[in-house]
Amino acid sequence: MGAYYCAICKLTTFSGGKKHIFGKSHQSILRVVLLKFTEKVKEARRTLKKPQVEKFDCTRHKQKFWCYCCGAEVERNVTDDNMTVMYGGLIEHMATRQHKNNTHKFWWDNKADPKIRDKVLITEEEAERFKAEVAKVLESFVEKEDEHIKQQADFIRAQKKHRQEIFQSLLEVCFPRMQWHVMKSWKCPMDPAAPTRLPRFLSALSFSLKDQTGRWGASLLTRWLGCHRLQSDKG
Repeated sequence: MGAYYCAICKLTTFSGGKKHIFGKSHQSILRVVLLKFTEKVKEARRTLKKPQVEKFDCTRHKQKFWCYCCGAEVERNVTDDNMTVMYGGLIEHMATRQHKNNTHKFWWDNKADPKIRDKVLITEEEAERFKAEVAKVLESFVEKEDEHIKQQADFIRAQKKHRQEIFQSLLEVCFPRMQWHVMKSWKCPMDPAAPTRLPRFLSALSFSLKDQTGRWGASLLTRWLGCHRLQSDKG
């Protein structure tokens, strides 16, 4: 008798494959394997009529599962890295003719219980209905995402406008004399860089207001006015 390797039990036996397959140890391990396998398919079947579409999460949606019938690793979900159809990969695989053929062979080779064989198979009709339902859910999901993005954009624009209004009010009320000094310095020929000071200061002040503190702006204003007076004295 030649050596026989059992993928289910993960061992090599020299007593003959048929004797091993009918043995209590093999059948016991096979039942445990098929119980776990059918549970995975059962979870997928729950989504056949109500597909689940979620925003892509790399920590959860890139999972794979091992198909014992095909002896291959298969993607559990279908994703484009933006949206994910939960269990889409598993359902698609279970509905293929190749999986169906491999399942019949697996059941025959391992003498598994024929009563539970159909639990790991999904018909082509079920797969087509699932795809039709997925199309509806995807359309609804995209509409909700677009609305959410629009709301976020409106919020950002409103916040930006609000900050601009506050900045303009502070500039008009708190720094009118500073503006006069700056406008006057633009006409001074001794410093070609003078016309660029106000925009630089306003930019720094705007940044300071965003941080909700006036310390940096006040410090800049003091240094700028001091520099302006020093240049005026030299002139």
